[in-house]
Amino acid sequence: MDSDLKSAKSAYQNAKAEGNHREEARWANVIGDILKNRGEYVKALKWIKIDYDVSRKHLPEKHLLTTCQSLGEIYLRLERFDDALIFQ
Repeated sequence: MDSDLKSAKSAYQNAKAEGNHREEARWANVIGDILKNRGEYVKALKWIKIDYDVSRKHLPEKHLLTTCQSLGEIYLRLERFDDALIFQ
């Protein structure tokens, strides 16, 4: 695991432990983005879904825009076109 991913996962765990939902969602998105850029789409999807779930439950709706775009992009790369259309 490289240092960027390790640092992001540590920051995510800290935010989650503190109950800081905004940072928890943000770091889950960062982790998903790192994995997406590596081509690890299934792993990226897991983290972007965490971002989506936390954002949907705890944050204002406007925070869902980038998360939905990320979900749509990952579903597209996984060739799950019906799912991609829902989020794009």
